[in-house]
Amino acid sequence: MRWVIRGIAGVLGLAIFIVAVAAGYVFYRFSSSQPRTEGSVQVAGLSAEAHIVRDEFGVPHIFGETDEDIYFAIGYAHAQDRFFQMDMMRRYVHGELAALLGHLNPATRYADARSRNRGYHLVAHAAVENADPEMRAAIEAYARGVNARLAEGRHPPEYLFLQATPEPWELHDSAAVVVYMADSLAAGEYAEVANRELGEILSAEQFAEFLPGYPDWAPTMLQSEDFPPLEPETPIEEPTTEAQPDFDDGSNAWVLSGDHTVSGEPLLANDPHLSLGAPGIWYFARLDLPQGAVVGATIAGSPLVVLGRNQVSAWGFTNTGFDVIDMQPYAAGSLATTTRTEVIEVRGGEDITLTFRDAENGPVLNPDYFNLDVFGDQDVVLVSTALSRDNRVADVSLDLMLSQSWDEFVEAGRGFTAPMQNMHYAHIDGTIGYTTPGLLPIRDEDGNWTGYVPYEELPRVRNPISGRIASGNNRITPDNYPYDTPGTYTAYRAERIEQRLDAVDQHSPESFQDIIMDVTSAQVARLLPALRDAQPQTEAGIQALSLIREWDGDMAAVRAEPLIYSLWYRDIAEAIYGDELGEDFNRFLSSRRVFTENVLMGSDDHWCDDITTDGNESCEQRLGIALDAAMARGIERFGPDIDNWTWGSAHQAVFDHPVFTGSGLPLLEDWFTVRQPVGGDSSTVNVAVFSVRAQSFDVFHGPSLRAIYDLSDLESSRFMHAPGQSGHPWSDHYRDLAPLWAAGESFEMRTDWGPEDAPANMRVLTLRPAN
Repeated sequence: MRWVIRGIAGVLGLAIFIVAVAAGYVFYRFSSSQPRTEGSVQVAGLSAEAHIVRDEFGVPHIFGETDEDIYFAIGYAHAQDRFFQMDMMRRYVHGELAALLGHLNPATRYADARSRNRGYHLVAHAAVENADPEMRAAIEAYARGVNARLAEGRHPPEYLFLQATPEPWELHDSAAVVVYMADSLAAGEYAEVANRELGEILSAEQFAEFLPGYPDWAPTMLQSEDFPPLEPETPIEEPTTEAQPDFDDGSNAWVLSGDHTVSGEPLLANDPHLSLGAPGIWYFARLDLPQGAVVGATIAGSPLVVLGRNQVSAWGFTNTGFDVIDMQPYAAGSLATTTRTEVIEVRGGEDITLTFRDAENGPVLNPDYFNLDVFGDQDVVLVSTALSRDNRVADVSLDLMLSQSWDEFVEAGRGFTAPMQNMHYAHIDGTIGYTTPGLLPIRDEDGNWTGYVPYEELPRVRNPISGRIASGNNRITPDNYPYDTPGTYTAYRAERIEQRLDAVDQHSPESFQDIIMDVTSAQVARLLPALRDAQPQTEAGIQALSLIREWDGDMAAVRAEPLIYSLWYRDIAEAIYGDELGEDFNRFLSSRRVFTENVLMGSDDHWCDDITTDGNESCEQRLGIALDAAMARGIERFGPDIDNWTWGSAHQAVFDHPVFTGSGLPLLEDWFTVRQPVGGDSSTVNVAVFSVRAQSFDVFHGPSLRAIYDLSDLESSRFMHAPGQSGHPWSDHYRDLAPLWAAGESFEMRTDWGPEDAPANMRVLTLRPAN
């Protein structure tokens, strides 16, 4: 018996020893893969010393003697902090996700096939060929910096778990990052299929009401007084497609002239809304270039500051929402096409060989990888500005970053293709302006593309009469703009921004910060008269309605009313159009805010009638039934003490990791996923988008960064993004910014110091040329 016990003890001891060694190895690999931020390191590819000086938030301030050395150093810093993110973006564009993850996630094969079918990798290669010498030198230096870091080993922890080694960075990988953003922001592809499917379900009258035009009460970003009629090269008599207002995603930006500010100089605010992730899409940096420092948001994978300021100006972007993607059907076999063969490497499986066809105007989509059922047996060509092989976005971004005047900023936009952005601008000379470079299609009556709006006639204004340009992804152009601008727009955020700007005569950075964090819903304010007339029958419904009747639409995280309203809103949608759509309701369930207002507050109230019954139900009745149902679900999920419900307990920003969030591995999910309670919803200025269709209120889309630029003192400009600068889950800077972001905090990125007189507590890493 003693020998048996000793044997068992020995086995257990060996097992514990093995586990301890394995845990120690994992700890060592995790710890050693964190970036080195102090001391010096020798690297190949530099002409002279460069310095990476990180502040208390992990933001690198990059110093070097030449442009190329600075681009090298930012490449090195990106690879230290964000290489796995860079790798995932390039693999998505090149259609190479399955080569890394195919053994874990079969869906990567599908994603790769879609990217290859679209030809994204070909666009990335073309962008490198199109780059001018200055931009090519920048990305060559950047790639050397990335690869210098990779050559040191100690790769990001994801590669430890995946048992993989990262591949070197190439020039077309930086171009792929631009294509990745164009894919994320270009509009039109998915709406095309959805609208065709809806057209088969609803009558023509129902369809027009369900997808209403842009409302008369909603503001346009540019005003008719600033747009004298032009003579377009290709006159358009009537709009070919309608501007759709029911769109949740987007961004905010507004700029005021000195006539409306306390300082007498322009102020500019920008908070682009993008999908939330860990790490986030943006990486703050200062590039201390010989021609002047530039600070702001870079994208890991590219050496440039995309959003930010230089020494004389500041700029911010929002998405235009212009429809720049069409799916054009053709009779099967009628197209002249070429073919190309693509081989998708699958880790742990057999490679997949696919043959795709390309027409003159775009790739022919393969129905095995795209939902094309609504087109029957027709060939469908994807026509998209994001697929243009003339893409010079990298050159444009460099020229924008270095521009010294409004005229230079506008001229820098030539050659931009996609994604089209609303570019808000302010200069220390008092100039404010708006421009939107890119390819804006002109369509004929059949929807065929016949050309693009000339660059000189794209929407643009300098020093508008009002002294204000504000965007909440609302419709851009007034009625006297001569070109058709179909697209997807929002209405309520812009309405609220305009209200807040009107409320103060002379604005300051503090008032701008208050607006950027505003969580009062203009939509709720407009719907409240109808909501207050609801006729609930249950005790919980009556109690909830008493709270709603005293509410002003404030969607603060600490309040109960936003949770009640958000539960209710889903059931309101089902009450309004669940009967018309039947089994297709969940497929087309979304916020549909303007449509909902038109039903509850306008002339489309006949949608409240339940067509499955013989009666004629009123909106008040259906709202009451919906509130009772919503509260029953709410009590089941959040408990019976309604007064103690809080929006933030259910509504959290989720910064998910592309591999480990949702992996079913709890420890890794906790390490790599960041959650943060927030207020707001998709209609508030401080946006927080969740899926109406999902069974949770998790926020997946929100402010990817916030910036306020004071042109009276650019050094005092304020910045914030989330969840943190680092992509390493054990770094102090992986999630440190998330609570500050949620609370509306911000920090400066000043350029009035160098490595020799850096502020206290900075960490300095010196890169030295290898002998």
